[in-house]
Amino acid sequence: MGTRRGRDWVRAGACAAGVLAAGCADARFLRRNAPPPPDPVAAATPAADYRIGCPDVLEVGVADRPAWDAVAAVDLDGRLPVAARPRVEGLTLDEARTAVALAAGVPADDVSLSLAAPRGGRVYVHGPVRGHTRVVPFQGPEPVVAFLTRTGSLPPGSELSKVYVVRPNVAGGGRPEVFKVNPAAVLLDGDHATNVTLRPSDQVYVGETRGSAVSRALPSWLGPAYRRLLGLLPDEWNWWPFGGADRLP
Repeated sequence: MGTRRGRDWVRAGACAAGVLAAGCADARFLRRNAPPPPDPVAAATPAADYRIGCPDVLEVGVADRPAWDAVAAVDLDGRLPVAARPRVEGLTLDEARTAVALAAGVPADDVSLSLAAPRGGRVYVHGPVRGHTRVVPFQGPEPVVAFLTRTGSLPPGSELSKVYVVRPNVAGGGRPEVFKVNPAAVLLDGDHATNVTLRPSDQVYVGETRGSAVSRALPSWLGPAYRRLLGLLPDEWNWWPFGGADRLP
């Protein structure tokens, strides 16, 4: 009986060691090949070449022309519902500012224009990043792995064998499509066969490793130590294992 129980403990220990080793390897791979952006908020904001569309919300101001000052959504016809209704759909913010200036008959320097709420296109990311769905503005066609890396959506704890892109195809009346992505092949081997180019309304699902999921169920005093052991915490958190549970990503 004692011998059998000892063997069971050895098997359990070996299994746990295997899980820890796999988790640490994945965490190291992601830290090296998909480092988080220094500013996640800025990384998820529209780039300078973002193309305006309906129903994006723009904030417009024209010097000495109060009738042009507004926070308004782009209409279905692609025009901005202010004064002369300049057409802005498909333009960058700089191009739209020039269009507003021409319509108002003033120099471009007298016009301020910014994107108050990007609503023209979105990508939905479901995964281990803070445990909830993120809505990221669509910036144009972009390979999914580049998108995930840019927005910090492949943190340590991501299950690389469970990354999918779901394309609803609602607008076109077609059937939903599901694409399986292999981030390791893209990042390590340069094999882009599964590196799907994203479209507006695509949904990206990133799985979570067993170790990362287990860490969420642990008590606050033990969770940080376990996550540190798996490599799920940033290296600069050298205060481990003392406190800091409220800073968990």
